[in-house]
Amino acid sequence: MKKRILTIIMAASLFSPMFLVHAVSPAEQLLEKGIIEGYEDGKLHLDKTLTRAEFTKIFSDAFLLEEEEKHSEIQFSDIGSDYWGWKYINKAVDAGVINGFDDGTFRPEEKLTYEQAVTIIVSYLTKQSRSYPEGYVAEAVDMGITDRVTALIGENITRGDAVYLIDNTMNYQKDKKMLLNRGPQYSSGSTGGGGSASQPVMNGSPIAGPSVSADSMPETENNSIPVYNYGYGWPNTEEYTAEEENVFKNAKTSPLSTFSIDTDTASYSNLRRYVLNLGMLPPNGAVRTEELINYFDYDNQLPTDGTPFAVSTEVAQCPWNSENRLAKIAVQGDELTEKQPSNLVFLLDISGSMYTIEKLPLVKKSLKLLLNELDAKDTVAIVTYASGTGVALESTPVSDKDKIIKALDALTAGGGTSGEAGINLAYEQAEKSLIEGNNRIILCTDGDFNIGKSSTGDLEKLIKEKRDKGIFLSVLGFGMGNYKDNRMEALADRGNGNYAYIDSEREAKRVFVDEMPKTLYTIAKDVKIQVEFNPAAVKEYRLLGYENRLMNNEDFENDKKDAGELGCGASVTAFYELVPADGADAQELKYQTSVLSGLDELMTVKVRYKDPDGTESKLIETSVDNIAADDTSDDFKFAAAAAELGMILNNSEYKGTADIDSVLSLARDGIGEDRFGFRTEFLHIVDLIGYIQEHYDIYEDFEINY
Repeated sequence: MKKRILTIIMAASLFSPMFLVHAVSPAEQLLEKGIIEGYEDGKLHLDKTLTRAEFTKIFSDAFLLEEEEKHSEIQFSDIGSDYWGWKYINKAVDAGVINGFDDGTFRPEEKLTYEQAVTIIVSYLTKQSRSYPEGYVAEAVDMGITDRVTALIGENITRGDAVYLIDNTMNYQKDKKMLLNRGPQYSSGSTGGGGSASQPVMNGSPIAGPSVSADSMPETENNSIPVYNYGYGWPNTEEYTAEEENVFKNAKTSPLSTFSIDTDTASYSNLRRYVLNLGMLPPNGAVRTEELINYFDYDNQLPTDGTPFAVSTEVAQCPWNSENRLAKIAVQGDELTEKQPSNLVFLLDISGSMYTIEKLPLVKKSLKLLLNELDAKDTVAIVTYASGTGVALESTPVSDKDKIIKALDALTAGGGTSGEAGINLAYEQAEKSLIEGNNRIILCTDGDFNIGKSSTGDLEKLIKEKRDKGIFLSVLGFGMGNYKDNRMEALADRGNGNYAYIDSEREAKRVFVDEMPKTLYTIAKDVKIQVEFNPAAVKEYRLLGYENRLMNNEDFENDKKDAGELGCGASVTAFYELVPADGADAQELKYQTSVLSGLDELMTVKVRYKDPDGTESKLIETSVDNIAADDTSDDFKFAAAAAELGMILNNSEYKGTADIDSVLSLARDGIGEDRFGFRTEFLHIVDLIGYIQEHYDIYEDFEINY
């Protein structure tokens, strides 16, 4: 019996028993279908790499069994009639997904690279050419084809990587709704291993399929209004607010650091949109480090004492400055035990700017996902705004889901953007149906308010006046081109809600299905963190991110000061970089003296919060020992990788030795179980960022003015 390839997981250096739980299932499924088999010695050989011919056979058995064979003759000079895989290779060539090298060879025994594998798959799925390798890799990551695959550009894939690639592709085919018709990616002129711009190559092997011209503008599904695509020179009026990054502070003269929690995730999904859909890096102000960190789930300890959340810490050597320490503080919300009844108002921007496929059509699909997660006792109203406002649906029980869906489907985009009037009307509708439970407005918009009190300050004041009635406001951003990130973040912050950016149905599923309790159900409000550093152990400290969440130290105990909200099961992670004290830096003061003592404690973490319907805050306090761990958790490594990426993208003055390779190394070490594939997605996005930085002057190529 010929050898057939059984693959399960990833490179041997990353192999962990943790992965076996999830790795076995895809392999067994492919085994049952006859796509893979074990080796003759009965072993799996999980860490072996694949040749080009071996992967072609797996791919052909998985997807090309029913393809008609157009050629019976051998098409490559280095493959004879006695070569075991020539029929599989011919079939793949006939299907238009691979070709040979310019010299007429196929090189079947060469090791297959990650980018070659995903190029074959993307070519098969889309029948469109892209820039090689970054265009194909970006599309594969966006489709979810690379979930749980840890090989990167330029690396050989293992047999386990191949199983995941094939399994993910099959799952993708089962759910065509993941395709959002974003149109062909930009044509960069990059040809990788030596082809032409019109015919991208797979490491020297051209990939068949139609070429894409930079002059052809992708359009929406009704062929009318074009989708904004910076690569085609369309105008950009997006708005972001760049904050001055936090600096190091002296622990003796400024021992307290106070800030509000932040559970927003919009910055990361917006970064993903820039990298995967536009092939470029985000503009200044678009990356908020804390939102990169807090996008991901972590295995934090849950509360056991009846409080709504638990606080945990971890301290280790700083990855980008070996002389310093890095302290991680995690606040973990309790899991949902019982759903509160919900009174929801969908406040939908249906102005002309919401016309394109990634805006109002995606809004409708996203909210339909949410409807499936709600209970029959929950109610939904729909308020719309454009040049004017209207109530598209009065408060309706979710048990009448068909009526709600019919109202959503009837919405069309056009006109101006009367944001202020829309927000007022939404609060009126929410108050009419006010309940003891979860009262929330969900605003879906690109943030482009141009009629009424369009200034951020006026809208913030309006929302603050309304939130005291117990109605929270969550903001979901959609689209590109005229996206107003700064405005939407501010509205959600003032409205006691969270802010997310929806760039795809996959992200909509994450927000409204996988993490619905975090989005809808608040378990603690006005959550503030204050850290007191021990000057005997810490000379200086710096908070990473949270620049627009900083608070005065005296506001920590002031219950009139607003702060962030925590949803069911949500977590908040913050990092401090610490300069250790050495005893030689004591500052002598003329009018006061101080005696430093107590080297056994590094710092004290205090958290204040209110119950969702409470008016007085409660305090949780924990001390942190002055011990740095030699080995850190997967969560520490991965969260530190996200923080390091934030510093790189913001060109931090304090990034030290941070670079893309360091981020990739940390993230790989911290992948952990990665049940939903979000951590490996991060890995591939960072890999693409490194490629973009190395190969493109994106601001010159795309002529974008920020």
